[in-house]
Amino acid sequence: MASEALLNGHAPEDPGAPADGPDFGPVTMRWDRSIPGVLKVVVRGIGGDPEAALRRWRYNFNLAREANLRKILVVLDLTGPLIPEQQLAWMIAQVAEADLGEYRVAIVQTRHERQHHDELGILVAIEHGIAARVFPDEASALVWLRYGER
Repeated sequence: MASEALLNGHAPEDPGAPADGPDFGPVTMRWDRSIPGVLKVVVRGIGGDPEAALRRWRYNFNLAREANLRKILVVLDLTGPLIPEQQLAWMIAQVAEADLGEYRVAIVQTRHERQHHDELGILVAIEHGIAARVFPDEASALVWLRYGER
């Protein structure tokens, strides 16, 4: 099952609603549940807004929780500015308040120049009890999701 949010970044339940649905920023998101036990989320667009990123992360963790999935594969294809380190740490701390210790999150960074920044975010996530890693490709990410250490 796959679904997609509109370019304006609103939730698929209410596509295009300017104020009613969560605003995910200038991105599209595609959700795919065809991999057994895994929620796959592909995010494309312009990054850099920590509040929009926080809404995306919360929304995707809620989708995984509702589907009884504890493994999340996030494929990022974002351009634009990076979230500044202090705001990144704040955003991850906010996400971690949802008690996510039972989840495993594999991030596939499609843009090599953003890899280091995502690795910094992973370190912050681990400090907050989130099992997460960043990968250059989906195959490696899926191996870790299925078999990797916690």
